[in-house]
Amino acid sequence: MTPADIQDALTRADRLLSRLEATRDGDRKALATKTRAVAAAKGRLAQRDAVDTYLRELQQDANRRSVATFETLLTALVQEVLPGEKPVRLDLTTERGLPALDIAVERPDGGREDVLEDNGGAMTNVVGMALRLIAVVKAGVGRFLALDEADCWIAPDRVPAFYRVLDDGAARLGVQCLAISHHDVAGFDAGLTVSRIAGRPGTGVAIEGPAASCAAQWRPEMPGFRFIRLIDVQGFADATLPLSPGVNALVGPNNHGKSTVIRALRAVFYGEVRDSLVRAGASAGRVEIGVAGGRVLRYVRQPKRTPVNLWSLHEADGSLVQENGTTFETGGRDVPAWVERLYGITRVEELDVHVAHQKFPVFLLGEKPARRSAVLSIGREAGLIRDMQALQRERVTEDQRTIREGEREIARLRETLAALDGLDALAETLHGLHDQAGALAAEAARLRDRSALAERLARASRLAAGAAARARALADLPGPEVGAELGRSLAEARNREALGRRVLAAATDLAVARGRVAALADLPPEAPSPQDTAQAAAHVARLRRLRAGLAEAEERAAALRDLPAPPALRPDAAATRQRLAEIGRRLAEAEDRKAAARDGLAAAEAEMAEVLASTGGRCPACGTPAAPAALLAGHRHARAGEAA
Repeated sequence: MTPADIQDALTRADRLLSRLEATRDGDRKALATKTRAVAAAKGRLAQRDAVDTYLRELQQDANRRSVATFETLLTALVQEVLPGEKPVRLDLTTERGLPALDIAVERPDGGREDVLEDNGGAMTNVVGMALRLIAVVKAGVGRFLALDEADCWIAPDRVPAFYRVLDDGAARLGVQCLAISHHDVAGFDAGLTVSRIAGRPGTGVAIEGPAASCAAQWRPEMPGFRFIRLIDVQGFADATLPLSPGVNALVGPNNHGKSTVIRALRAVFYGEVRDSLVRAGASAGRVEIGVAGGRVLRYVRQPKRTPVNLWSLHEADGSLVQENGTTFETGGRDVPAWVERLYGITRVEELDVHVAHQKFPVFLLGEKPARRSAVLSIGREAGLIRDMQALQRERVTEDQRTIREGEREIARLRETLAALDGLDALAETLHGLHDQAGALAAEAARLRDRSALAERLARASRLAAGAAARARALADLPGPEVGAELGRSLAEARNREALGRRVLAAATDLAVARGRVAALADLPPEAPSPQDTAQAAAHVARLRRLRAGLAEAEERAAALRDLPAPPALRPDAAATRQRLAEIGRRLAEAEDRKAAARDGLAAAEAEMAEVLASTGGRCPACGTPAAPAALLAGHRHARAGEAA
């Protein structure tokens, strides 16, 4: 296995060890977390009985406090309107895990009587009115209450007391009230704002009320309704009911339209409406309610148009209100969410808390105990405590499961960690292997350096041997003086060869000229005159060229007659020339080999000097001091045991 293979194997081992260490560290953290969770669960279970006892006591105390407060309030209201009546008693129990409220009166013998079934209508009127006030406040919604004939079963002489209780309760709770009554409450000793129905439905019903007095009681930012205007709504062509912040009463004869105001409010806030709300002969009926900031909440019922119901909110100048990119105008069958959000008048537990229906004067007394408790929020604290008890039971179950599953997980983690106990020792071993691998790599590098040095030494020896052989081959060559003589002879032979080539070329030119002269000798002295044709003109031009060529040939012939005869070559000239060429070629080759031998010897000496420099001036084979020239000439190596 090479050092590289060893390093790759160690790298893979490092990665595997890192993964195992990460797994071990993760298991250790998980073990610590799980151990803490199990310990916390066991600690909570140890306190289970104490927590259960505390929650039971807390629930009983909350029930006592909540019920006692409402009993006192209802009893005071009943006895204010109906002196001598029995005190009201509330019993808070549980049905299917939910708080359930029973409302009764206590007889002198300690027995209980149902308010609705066992008592008269006056008791029902008073308790129902008080329950509505409580529901409006406890529900945490809009503080507005509209009552329609809520005093219907109270004797006339007790009606003033009823309205005094209503006025006092509304003032204390901050609830704006509208009470519809057929009693003439104008002379009652109560702080009521009274308006009256005038006219008849056939000719148009009107409302007479203290508009200026009501308007003076409002500040722009105060919540509440300033007026209710009815336009083409049943018997009203256009009538306005002014409202003050406290208790407002609308009185008038029976069947003259008092309850139409209640019906209009139920249409606006509950979406409970029919086409009969629209005045006969009118295309649409409109309800307008003055609200804070000078704005007007408008509702329109338009039977033959789409949408059939339209809610909108207007500024004092009549423009639509726009906030955060939303225009407050919505059509459809259901009351828009923004109406409920702005004014808080909505059903609570599906009951009409804010706007009472004339035909259903009994409020909450006919409902199931659980719904009574939910609407009045009585037992809400107890309900919260029951939620805490349920949460405690869930926590106990969860803690038991945590302990059961956690202990199994702890055992598994400990078993897994036990199998990984040897990782630290393995890491130490792997670290040692890395050190050994580093040492092996260093030795391998030194071995490669020695091998390269030996290869360079062998190459230098081969170069030295080649240089010596070339030196021996050059020793037999002639000296410099012989080479100079041969060079002069070779140059003379080359000059003679060039002269011969020129003579041969001149002889060839002379023969060509003589042939031309012979060819032109037979021509007539004068050329015949041809006809004046294009062909004749061509012949004339050709003859002129031939004549010019003849003259030139004669001139050349005359010039060549004066040349001396070519020198006669000796019979052995060609052989001599060939021999001289061979001698020149061999001489050039010898010069080249001599230069190559000189260069090789210099390179060998330089490389040997570099080898000796790397060994400190000692022979790399035997370690004795040596010079480059001595190594090339044949160095005698020292034997084992000889001194360096």
